[in-house]
Amino acid sequence: MAKKHRGEVQTHPNYEKYVEFIVNHPNYKGLYYERDNEGRVKWVVTGKSHKGQLRQTWWDDQCRKHKIPIQKGCYAKLARLIHPTGIHVCQCCGEGRSIFYEYPSKNTVSILNRILGSNIDKDNDEQRAQLTIREIVEKWCDTHSKAEALAKAFNLPKPNNKQELIDTIYREMVEKESSRFSPGVMCNPPDRFNGFHSYALCCRTKYDTGRHEENMMTYGQDRRAYEDWSDGDYNLANRLMGEFRKQPPMPCPICGNVEKMSADHIGPISLGFCHNRHFAPMCNSCNSSKNNRFTKKDVDELLRIEAEGGQVISWHSKYIWDAVKHTIKDDADAKFASSVMAKCHQNVINILSIIYHKTGRDFLLRYLHPEYSLVDYRFDNVDLLNLDEIKIIATPLDSKNKRKNQERYVRIAFESLDEFSKKKNRKNYFPDFVIASP
Repeated sequence: MAKKHRGEVQTHPNYEKYVEFIVNHPNYKGLYYERDNEGRVKWVVTGKSHKGQLRQTWWDDQCRKHKIPIQKGCYAKLARLIHPTGIHVCQCCGEGRSIFYEYPSKNTVSILNRILGSNIDKDNDEQRAQLTIREIVEKWCDTHSKAEALAKAFNLPKPNNKQELIDTIYREMVEKESSRFSPGVMCNPPDRFNGFHSYALCCRTKYDTGRHEENMMTYGQDRRAYEDWSDGDYNLANRLMGEFRKQPPMPCPICGNVEKMSADHIGPISLGFCHNRHFAPMCNSCNSSKNNRFTKKDVDELLRIEAEGGQVISWHSKYIWDAVKHTIKDDADAKFASSVMAKCHQNVINILSIIYHKTGRDFLLRYLHPEYSLVDYRFDNVDLLNLDEIKIIATPLDSKNKRKNQERYVRIAFESLDEFSKKKNRKNYFPDFVIASP
C-alpha cells in the first residue's frame, strides 16, 4: 500500500525498493545524492544549485565515457542507455513502466481501436500505460489484414506476419522515439537522480498537479517558441493551437489518415520564424516527419502572408529570410534554404547568449513581449482548412494566472540562453553559400 511522506502525495513500497536498487547500482557510481532525516533518498535536486552542478558534472563525464556528444537530448539518451532494467517503478502505484517510447499516444490509441478492435481508453492515462505496443499487437492483431492495415496507418511496409510488423514498429518507430508513442516515464536529467521522474505515465495526471488536465491543455505548446526567442503573439498562437485539439478527427491534408490534427508552423520557429496564428493542419506523424523544414508550397504561403501585410519572420532572422526567400524555386531549394536558416538561427541564439552573459537581462528584455500574456482569446468560425476566416475575440485580462504565464515566458527565454552557453562542442555555423539576386 502506498504511503505519504513529508508533502509527497504518496510513495509506494515498491518505489522505495526501486530507489534503493538504483542508487546502489554500479551504473550510477559517483552520482551525487543525499538522504532526508528519515533516511530516504532525495530524488530531485535543483539544477542551478551546487548539488545540481555535482550531478551535471557526472552526467557530462558519463556522456564522454559513452561517446555521446554533449548537446540537446544527450542526457535523455544516456539515461536510457545506462538504466539497468529499462523498467521504471512509479512512485504512486508501484507498477513498472518501460522507459522507452512503447506506449501509444491518444491519437495512436484511436487508430489501434479502429483497426484492431481494441478497447483502450485513449483519455485514460492509467489505462494507456498498461500495455506496450508490442503487447497490444500481440493481443488484438489476430488477422493478416489487420496487420497490413496497421502498417499502412503507420506508413510502414507490408508485413509478412505479425512478428515482422512488431519488429518493424520497434525498429522504425519505438527506437526512433516516434511521436505516435510515449515513454512510460518522462526524462529530465540531471535534476532527477537517474534522469527519470518519480511519477510514471500511469499516474502523472492524477497526482502531479503540473500535469492535471486543465494544465495539460497548454503543456508543451509554447516552450520551443520561448527558447527560440520567436516573435509573434505567443498567447494568441498557443490558444489557437489549443483549438486544434478541440476539433474532431479529419483527413490529414498530407497523408489522408483520419486523425486529430496538430498545428504545423508554416514557417518553423527553429528557423527563426514567428510563433503566430499562421498554422496548417497536419497529423502528428506528418508534422514530426516535416521536422524543421519548409517546402516550396510553404514559402509561397509565407510570401502571400507578407504581401498582405502579415509578419512571418522574427526580427533576428529577417535579413537571412529576405536574402533567400526569392531564390527558392522548388522543394530542393527549400530544403537547402531550411538548412541555411537553421544554422543561422543557431548563431543567433549563440550571439544572444553571449550578450546575455556580458550585459545581463535588461538589454535583451526589450526584445521580449510579456505584455502579450494579458489578453484572453476566444474563437468563432473555426475551420482548420481555412484559418484566415476564423473570428478572433480578444479581451484584456490581468489575472494571477496571466502573470504567471508572463513570468514563465521570460524565465524560459533566458534559461535557454543559459543552457546554450553550457553546451560543449558547440559550433558556430557560418554557411558558405551564394545568394542569387531577387
